[in-house]
Amino acid sequence: MNRVALTKLAVTVSCLILSSCSGTSNSNPANPVDDSQVPRSSIQHLIVVVMQNNSFDHLFGTYPGANGLSSSVSGYQQVDQAGNIVSPQLLTNLDPADLNHTQSSYQVAYDSGKMDKYAWENGDASMGYFDNSSTGTADDGQQFGVSTLWNYAQQYALADNFFASAMASEPSNMLYMISAGVGTGNDSFGYPQLDGCTAALYQQNQGSGANITPPLGFQNVGDQLTAGKISWRWAHEDFTNEQNGSCKDYVPQENPFQYFQTTANSANLTDFALSNFTTLLSSPDLQSVTWVNAAPEHSMHPGADNIGNGIEWLDNLVQAVKGSSAWPSSAIVVIWDESGGWYDHVPPPQFSGTLGLGARVPMLLISPFAKTGYISHQQMDFVSILRFIQWNWALGQFSDSGQAAREAQSGDICDLLTTSCAAP
Repeated sequence: MNRVALTKLAVTVSCLILSSCSGTSNSNPANPVDDSQVPRSSIQHLIVVVMQNNSFDHLFGTYPGANGLSSSVSGYQQVDQAGNIVSPQLLTNLDPADLNHTQSSYQVAYDSGKMDKYAWENGDASMGYFDNSSTGTADDGQQFGVSTLWNYAQQYALADNFFASAMASEPSNMLYMISAGVGTGNDSFGYPQLDGCTAALYQQNQGSGANITPPLGFQNVGDQLTAGKISWRWAHEDFTNEQNGSCKDYVPQENPFQYFQTTANSANLTDFALSNFTTLLSSPDLQSVTWVNAAPEHSMHPGADNIGNGIEWLDNLVQAVKGSSAWPSSAIVVIWDESGGWYDHVPPPQFSGTLGLGARVPMLLISPFAKTGYISHQQMDFVSILRFIQWNWALGQFSDSGQAAREAQSGDICDLLTTSCAAP
């Protein structure tokens, strides 16, 4: 071999060892990916919109082609505490009262997989559902209803086998979505210690079992994104202006990054206002990964407001993305953070050593890369969203063995997409 050939060989070997030729680098040596290949799919912007407290059967139980309500499904007829036989009924009230949705009430309704104690534990109202005829008047006088959600499912993709990650209330599901773990944050009344709203809310609710969760020290996906120089933010309506303790429209249990020492009160946690978001959508500063949480009156949470307001808010957000220059490279994932105590007939699989799974919730994927009018029957949960983020931006799974093991129990969202997708 001549001197020129030897020199070329040496350079090649050095490049392979250092992963630094052609100006590329990789922050995860165990999962080497050229910077030019990140994101790995055509999705450059992922927007995860978190709504509240609706089960799959409650919103999509009569959606054509979905695994929904029928007289043959588990728990279709139930007995309430008065001895009455109760079956699913179409709701006419679009501002229903809140239902039991604690860890213990979920376990009772689940009844070892029989799904037949909702009416007993949560009352007859828990057997109610909406359909595409369910319409309410939003505060601005506009008519909005469940048909808007169904229309998005018909245009894009819907998952009918998507479960809450925990058979518990918040912060559990949100913690699973960003870290595949709950640490000590598995109590639905646990407020994040470093949040400005915690002290006042704890005083109000300690009689109901509230506690304060010490800051968590394990890794979350925000840490991974920051280390990989991938832009991200968690945006909640009224986050900043309620950190003075008023805390009427911001719910700290829904903000999982506030539970971690590394991300609490970081610059990545911001207010959300649709007008500002619309401007950001057409700027180069739009983050790669964005989580958006609605204030209670926009979240579809029972007892908070007419669901027409929440659906209108969601529709405005989706239309803002669709009307922006970011749309051709974006995917919007819409989830409901837990079933909220509403009946769902599918028994959630149980994962050893975890808090879940919990009852099904709807999951919509709205994107140019969604399969049109598609219903995915693949099993998924909130951790599936985490897995996509880790794959698409080449972050890899968490190094902690417990977190990695929980990730491995979840499916991927690939079945909903026409673009490339894989496990982390």
